[in-house]
Amino acid sequence: MSLFSNIKNLFEKKKVFYCIVWDGKTMSYLNLSQKEIDKKLLLNKELIITKKDEIS
Repeated sequence: MSLFSNIKNLFEKKKVFYCIVWDGKTMSYLNLSQKEIDKKLLLNKELIITKKDEIS
């Protein structure tokens, strides 16, 4: 990434979701942006990520 992109990312507002992440062994409670969720799911197909909004 260029220096400009890095600085731009610092000031960019991102919507953050409160999530439960389950990998089959441990459960984590994280605050993730949609981009971070997509990246985690691409790297590990076995992850189950549930947004707080999806729980009812």
